[in-house]
Amino acid sequence: MTSRAAARLGLALLVGTLVACGGQSTDPRCAAQQALRDAIRAVDLAEAAEDSGDPAAVRRQVDEAGRLVRLARSRLGAAQSTAGGDGAARRMLEAANYLAFIVEDFAASGEVDGALAQFAARELNAAGSGVGGTPLNC
Repeated sequence: MTSRAAARLGLALLVGTLVACGGQSTDPRCAAQQALRDAIRAVDLAEAAEDSGDPAAVRRQVDEAGRLVRLARSRLGAAQSTAGGDGAARRMLEAANYLAFIVEDFAASGEVDGALAQFAARELNAAGSGVGGTPLNC
């Protein structure tokens, strides 16, 4: 086998592996991180929908944020059992708490107050960069 053929075979195996696993990390913290990023985005979209006077879109986005927070918490539960409760997981749980409060406040008041989303984003960024632990490699 020539070196060119070997390189092609190696590339094909690499691409096949990435396609098979979706190129995603198997670390549950990475799935939680993405879910929390999406939840922050949903809160932002809910605020925009509220400003434009679209209550159905507000409800959809807040419901989506709540779903994503629950997903992130379940992923972080798995991470806590495997990673020993590292700093990244703790910071992401704090971000999830901020976002959950926004969702719960909406349920009580009917208005989106996304002021806490900036704190959730801060905790999420710190978790990803490794503040208080090892950086995530997602």
